[in-house]
Amino acid sequence: MAGTFVDIVNNIKKSIPFAFARYGDGEWLNIKKHIGTNCDGNIYYSELGDELKKIVEVRQDYIMGAQDYNKFKLFSSVNEYPNQDWVDADVLHKASADNLLQPFIDALSTKHIVYIGNIHQKKLEFINEFIEIPDKNVWLHRNKLLQSIENTFDGSHKVYCFSAGMATNVFIDILWKNNNKNTYIDVGSVFDPYVGRLTRKYHHNLPHLNQK
Repeated sequence: MAGTFVDIVNNIKKSIPFAFARYGDGEWLNIKKHIGTNCDGNIYYSELGDELKKIVEVRQDYIMGAQDYNKFKLFSSVNEYPNQDWVDADVLHKASADNLLQPFIDALSTKHIVYIGNIHQKKLEFINEFIEIPDKNVWLHRNKLLQSIENTFDGSHKVYCFSAGMATNVFIDILWKNNNKNTYIDVGSVFDPYVGRLTRKYHHNLPHLNQK
C-alpha cells in the first residue's frame, strides 16, 4: 500500500479511508522489553511491547511506517519483519521541515477531524472533536480512551489524528479492524510547533512558523 505524502493528502481529499501507523526507536525498544522511558518520558510497558509485536508479526492491510534508522542513527528491528510493506514513517515530519506541510493541513481542514492529543493540540483550528489524553503514559488509560474514540463513531467518514505516543499503533490497529470506514493517522509531534511547543530538534529550524 502506497504511503507517500502525496498519497496521504490525496486519500484525505477523496475521503478514501486508510490507516497510517509509525514505528520508531521507542516502539522497537518497547517490543524488545527495554527498561526505562522514551524521549518524551513515556514508560516502556511490557504488555504494550507484546501488543506492538503482535501487530508487526502479521502483514497488515494499512500503511506501516518505519523511521529511517540509518539516517537518524536509531535503534530498529524493522528488518526482522519483512512481511510488511514498510514506508517512511516521517513523511509528514519531513514535509514540515521542508515547509511543505500546508497541503496536508488544507486537506484536513475540509474534513471532520477528531484529534487525540494533549491539551496543547486543542488549539489547532482544523479540529472538530477533541479527545484529551494525559501528557505521558497513555497506555494506562487505553480502555477509557478507546471507548471515548468509539463513542464518536456515527456512520460518517471521519479523520482521526493521533498524538498519543507509543500506544498509538495499538489504538490504530484496534480501531481500523473495528471500523475501516474511517481514517486513522499517527501524526506524532508534527503539529507541536504549530501550538508553540518545540519538542523535536527540527522544530527549532522552522522559520515559516509563527512561534508563540
